[in-house]
Order: sequence, then C-alpha cells, then structure tokens
Amino acid sequence: SGHSADHIVTCLTRDSYNTHTFIQQLMAVLSLLARTPSPEPVDKDFYSEFGSKNTGKMENYELIHSSRVKFIYPNEEEIGDLAFLVAEKMDSLTNLPSLNILLYVLAFQVNHFEGSAQNTSSLQPKTLILTSSDLFLFDEDYISYPLPEFAKEPPKRDKYQLADGRRIRDLDRVLMGYQTYPQALTFVFDDVQNQDLMQNLTLDHFGE
Repeated sequence: SGHSADHIVTCLTRDSYNTHTFIQQLMAVLSLLARTPSPEPVDKDFYSEFGSKNTGKMENYELIHSSRVKFIYPNEEEIGDLAFLVAEKMDSLTNLPSLNILLYVLAFQVNHFEGSAQNTSSLQPKTLILTSSDLFLFDEDYISYPLPEFAKEPPKRDKYQLADGRRIRDLDRVLMGYQTYPQALTFVFDDVQNQDLMQNLTLDHFGE
C-alpha cells in the first residue's frame, strides 16, 4: 500500500481455486509476521491499529485476517447494489424487484493492437454481469474499494463504471478458440446501429 492509488499494487486472480490457495499462503506468511503489541508507545502498524485478533476467520463472504486486512467476495448486499446499478443502466428501475443477476464473473477483455510489426494484445480486467435480458461489462475499482473502517469520505470515483452493455436478443453466436486454458470467448452481436432487426418486420415479410 502507499499514499496514493498509483503506489498501491493489487493482485487479482480469475480462478477460485488459485484464489483460495493464494489467500491461504498469504495468511500463513502474515501470521509469521504477527507481533505482540509493545506496552510502550511505538509507531503502530497501519492495519494492526484497527484490530487485535490472532486468527483469521470467515464472516459471510469476507475473509478477515488478524491485521484486519479484508479479502472480500461479492455478498448479497453487493449483488443488490449491482442489480440496482444494472437496472439504472437498463432504464428499468420499476422492474427492479424482478431483475435477477444470473452470472457475476471477473474476467479479462482482450484488446488487440494491429498495424505493428507483430500483432499484440493486452488484457484488461473487467466485471461481466449477465441478466435474463442483457450482458454488461463494468470497470471495477479494486484500489479504492472496499472502503476501510478509517475512511472519512467515499472516493471520488464510483466502484463500478459501465464499459459496455448489449442485449441478449442481439447475440448472434459465441465463438470459443481451441487454445489451452484460459479459454477466450468471442461474443458476436447483430445490433447494427443499435437497431432492433425485428422491430419493423411483419408476417408479410416472410410471405411467399
């Protein structure tokens, strides 16, 4: 951690098994560094000032270490906030009670750079959300959120920024490559100029 977002390093994985293994190894290392507080006033550790537990434990979807460092997975409240945000983007706040998030996935978006001597690509972390009618890509702020207990005011930037959104009815096909894990998926849409291709068609259009 550091004094600004530019000085903070965040490690992200997109595999639940590797995430669990990483957390277990990290907790083991942090446990070795745990020290008994000195009775004399000394410079306190940045995190230890806010907790004195000796063992990590699971609380809901939060893995809380003794130093009060939290490893958080989306819980019901988080999913509820996401549902409201998705409904807002869909202009369907009136149907919020019936809106269900069917899939929440942390993924990478592949960006290709052409025109160079050798075509290259970069991976951008994205949050993919699937509902019964739409598919969304969000940019998620992993640096400023979740807010620590000592935060005095919320960050200037929202946790989720909409990057792209498409209707499921416009999805033409899904392509999967033959490369080894991790697999890359390509979603092909038929939303030409965001127009509904079926809206102006009648039964006469399919006549003899």
